[in-house]
Amino acid sequence: MADVREPDVRGEIKDDPESLCLMDHPDSNEEIPILDMSPYLAGEPRGREEVAAELRDISKTVGFFYLRGHGIPEPVIDRIFAESRRFHALPETEKRAVPYIDVNSFKSGYQPALQDRRAANVNIITDAKPNLHSKFSMNREDESDASGVSGRNVWPANLPGFKEAVLDYHKRIERLARQFLPLWATSLNLPLDYFDKYFKTPHLTLSLLHYPPQKEVGGKQYGIAPHTDNSLMTFLAQANVSGLAVRMPSGHWRLVDIIPETLLVNTGNLMVRWTNGEYLSTKHRVINTNDVDRYSIPVFFGPSGDALIECLPTCRGPGRPPLYEPITYRDLRKWYYGS
Repeated sequence: MADVREPDVRGEIKDDPESLCLMDHPDSNEEIPILDMSPYLAGEPRGREEVAAELRDISKTVGFFYLRGHGIPEPVIDRIFAESRRFHALPETEKRAVPYIDVNSFKSGYQPALQDRRAANVNIITDAKPNLHSKFSMNREDESDASGVSGRNVWPANLPGFKEAVLDYHKRIERLARQFLPLWATSLNLPLDYFDKYFKTPHLTLSLLHYPPQKEVGGKQYGIAPHTDNSLMTFLAQANVSGLAVRMPSGHWRLVDIIPETLLVNTGNLMVRWTNGEYLSTKHRVINTNDVDRYSIPVFFGPSGDALIECLPTCRGPGRPPLYEPITYRDLRKWYYGS
């Protein structure tokens, strides 16, 4: 199977001291754009078309944007961060009592720091050390698809309100993600409902991430090693501590700002396949060089496991053949994680 991460429009990342230094010490001032989707959600005249045009430009050039006007109230986001801190403040023995389940990409439970070694297809550099973060993950309750994947999330005991807050935020992100489907269709000159059939039982993994301070930078040690995401798109809520860096069009890396009342969104490898390489899956990594812990909450949104991913009709034609063979999203996940 072709590697959907390489080549991209910015070329390969070489595993050499200069390239590693650029990743470890971001120096770019290039802009990460802000996308305000409120004109679309409010039903303003041509709101959908204008937001979709901006989304198309961003997806072809940067692959990351701050999302404003997303409709999720700040108190809801504050609550999910409070619950994340509550969970990660538990004694290690209590957290380890919440087993980590990873069966056919149904991920749920607790994974301690330095145990996530990742697969060869995930990281974009070789021999990266295990990631320096811990996490609690969950999926749609009773998620199932044509692959037979099904499961129930595992939850910590004696943490009242935690499950309810996490499920509430997860459902809100799913609603927001589905609202993007007509935007993606418009951006690609497709019927508004084109993507609906692919997302009957979407794959939606949420993780509560905790990064301790990292005092030494280098030696291929990261909070999360440089990688691309494999989903359609990722919605990231950031608290008030920086650490995420993104590879910009120049090839240099930019430290991501914390902009209140926005979510950070990026496209993933799935969109590269669908658009025949037209839309990006941008490389990013985390190093928490601060003196305090860092918390973030990504939600990865992808289609049903049996969805067949092949080049979209508006992204191929004479002189522009498909770059990748058709593959189900389930098999794309298996490839990504090296299973």
